[in-house]
Amino acid sequence: MKRFVSGMVLVGLIGLVGSCASMARADGTRQLTNQTQGTYKPLTANERTNAKILGEVTTKVHKAAPNLIALPTFTFEEAYEAILQEAHSQHSGNIDVRDITITVDRYYEWTHEADFTVKGKVISLSGTAASGVEGALARAAEEVSEKFTVRSRIAIVYITAQDRSQTDFIAGELEHILRRQGFVIIDRSELERIRTEQQFGTSLEVDDSTAARIGHIAGASVVITGRVDGEGNLRRLRLRALDTTTGQVVGTASERL
Repeated sequence: MKRFVSGMVLVGLIGLVGSCASMARADGTRQLTNQTQGTYKPLTANERTNAKILGEVTTKVHKAAPNLIALPTFTFEEAYEAILQEAHSQHSGNIDVRDITITVDRYYEWTHEADFTVKGKVISLSGTAASGVEGALARAAEEVSEKFTVRSRIAIVYITAQDRSQTDFIAGELEHILRRQGFVIIDRSELERIRTEQQFGTSLEVDDSTAARIGHIAGASVVITGRVDGEGNLRRLRLRALDTTTGQVVGTASERL
């Protein structure tokens, strides 16, 4: 009788574990699907009118959870980086991806892994009638990088403006635009570390030879320097690109802000 009861308890526990596993599978799939619903970076009205759509692109991503309790996470930023990388493998030039969607292909309940599909539309930003500061930055970045090669490693050594917040904004946007074009960008914290270790001085702005040397030490092939001149409606963003080996100017840009 005790063996019979023990057997019944064991069967009941197995059934309960099986039910929990089934619930985990269903709940996990549903949670992942809920997290990926929606369209990311939708085309703006300006882009729909002016940007050229080059086609659609698709990539597959496999993600694993950090442990056997949590679900695998796949953020929009990770999806954007993955689909943008795939877009650059198929298209050249100043491009971006819009109307990005993520779908869950399969959830592996026992290993807490999942397969995702990311899709998006590839657009050409060349000729897009962007306006304001963002438009000026986009045009300046495209102009200064005109002669860069696909293997160029870029270091933005300094940008000077009226205040630090404007400096950080311009440098950050330029990094984003150039990275979106497919270039490798040297982290600014690494450049700051080199400036400190090599004792290049506390002033943000340096001469061309010093800028090229900082970039060379950081492993960059090209350095970009720049400043915001003028006041009010006469402000302009001026950029210079220097080859870190020869010190020669390989690109310039001047855009009204």
